[in-house]
Amino acid sequence: MKKKNVKYPIHKTGKYCGYEEYEDGSIEIAPQYSQRMNSVLREQSAVDALLRSVTEQCHKLLVPIIEEKERFWRMIADDYGLDLNKYNYSLQDNIVTRKDKDSTCKPEK
Repeated sequence: MKKKNVKYPIHKTGKYCGYEEYEDGSIEIAPQYSQRMNSVLREQSAVDALLRSVTEQCHKLLVPIIEEKERFWRMIADDYGLDLNKYNYSLQDNIVTRKDKDSTCKPEK
C-alpha cells in the first residue's frame, strides 16, 4: 500500500466548529473559541495581577502591625519576667496564657 502524501494543515470538522490539524497533532481552534478563550485568559491575568497587588499592599500594612506586636510581647516579657524562649504566649480577654514550645520548633545546637 502506498502512503498518501498529506498536505498540512488539514481542515477538519468538529461537532460544532471546524479546526486545522497540523502534522505534529496540534490544532488551531476556530476563531469563536480562540476569542472566547483569549478573553477568559485576559480576565484571569487581570485578577491574578489584582491579587498580587492586594497581597503586596496587605503585606505592607501587616509589617508595622507585626513589629508592634513583637515590641508588645518583649515589653510584657520584660515587665512580667516571661520566658519567650521556653513558652508560646497568647492574649485573650486580658489574660496571658502560655504553652510549652514544641521541641521540633527549637533550633538545633
